Amino acid sequence: MESVDLGAVRRRVVLSAPVEVVWAALTDGGQLSVWMGGDVELDPFPGGQIVVREDGRQRRGVVVDLEPLRHLEIRWLPPARRLGFVWGPDDEPAGSSGAVEFALEPVPGTRPGTRLTVVEHPPVPAPTRPSALALA
Repeated sequence: MESVDLGAVRRRVVLSAPVEVVWAALTDGGQLSVWMGGDVELDPFPGGQIVVREDGRQRRGVVVDLEPLRHLEIRWLPPARRLGFVWGPDDEPAGSSGAVEFALEPVPGTRPGTRLTVVEHPPVPAPTRPSALALA
């Protein structure tokens, strides 16, 4: 059974290109720049960083999952973070500014094709911490 992520946007499309071509378009910064509409720097490995520059703005993220030719997940960092890591609790963890997942599946047939599923996860509000007040 597939889990439900409220607020997530899921899109599926069948592309008339083999999985290898689609994977290269998602993991090569130059090719991804064309799709995203900005300059993209990407280190395509778990823990690798992504930087997207567009219209004078910059967005940073961290690659949290990568299974070649099948799955890529990026968690966006809060604007104040310049570098992302994925381990342990954090006040503003990677992903609190949203995430995006790409899943690729080969489509059988006479012409090679790829089913690409893109899931965009919304930002997650930071947990509220109880405040403490000491009175003397």
